[in-house]
Amino acid sequence: MGKKEKQKAAAAAAAPAPVEEIPISAAPLPLLKLEARALGEFFELCFADKRLLELCGELRLYSPGYRLEAMPPDQVARMLADEVRAAKDAQQLIDKAIRDALRNPVLEGKPLTADHYRDLLEVFTGDPLQHLARLAWRALIDDDEKLREYALAAIDLGVEALDAPARTQKPRKPQLSSDVQELRKKTEEALKDADRSAKERDSMRDQLAQARSEISAREKTLADVRDELGQVRGELTRASAELARLTAAGEGRALSEARRLSDENRSLSEKLRAAAEERDELRDELKSAQRPAPAAPQPVAVEEDLPSAEEAATFLIPIFTREFYDSIQSWDRRM
Repeated sequence: MGKKEKQKAAAAAAAPAPVEEIPISAAPLPLLKLEARALGEFFELCFADKRLLELCGELRLYSPGYRLEAMPPDQVARMLADEVRAAKDAQQLIDKAIRDALRNPVLEGKPLTADHYRDLLEVFTGDPLQHLARLAWRALIDDDEKLREYALAAIDLGVEALDAPARTQKPRKPQLSSDVQELRKKTEEALKDADRSAKERDSMRDQLAQARSEISAREKTLADVRDELGQVRGELTRASAELARLTAAGEGRALSEARRLSDENRSLSEKLRAAAEERDELRDELKSAQRPAPAAPQPVAVEEDLPSAEEAATFLIPIFTREFYDSIQSWDRRM
């Protein structure tokens, strides 16, 4: 084996074995169970100062009148906590960031008692802040409500660990006064309200334009309907006049027909009377004919030249109108 090969083998033997990455847990992370102050302190345990600033940058958070880099980490974490409690997209982003940083809660899936939590608060390995953050995560999802209080105990212990170096070097920068924080909060709410009002104003403007368009269309439709109604009324007036005219004409025709029928009735009565008189005369003549008549000289038979049947078939019989027969009723019967 050559010298280079021996050096490579020694280097390979001296190199540490690759550390297996801890899988990310799918356990729930109920951040909203913590109040804003405790949630901000929990973020301080999970993330370094630089990571807190990066998360604020990703969410586009800022404090009016202050630079984030110049603000104390606890104030940055508190601002981040307020945003997480107010916005769902911030919750999703921070949830993923916490899982990437902590990987999983302490002793996930194993039942823990109060003694276990007390032991875990005192004895741990690795990064103490992240251990306490993982312990707080585990307490938040514990089924026993009493054991969930150890989440706040772990967070308080972590804050004490954060403040410990500051006691020997310099105290942590004091937080802003409550009045300033309240004013900043009101300012942020006012900005959100203004943005919301602007969106509502734009929406109302669009709705107003749409309503005006609909009103214009309805007015046009109403005008068309009024025109059609005027035409229908005109046609109705003309139809009423025509009906009156036809009714009057019908009454005139009916009166004329009645007069004609009356005249026909009178004519038929005259005919009936004349026929009755003629019948009586024929009866008288019949009685007279039945009486024995005196012998009279026999008339000399004269041969009449009568037409033949062929000639009679060619005769034309005149046909007279009713007016003709009516006109001869007043004539003398001898005529």
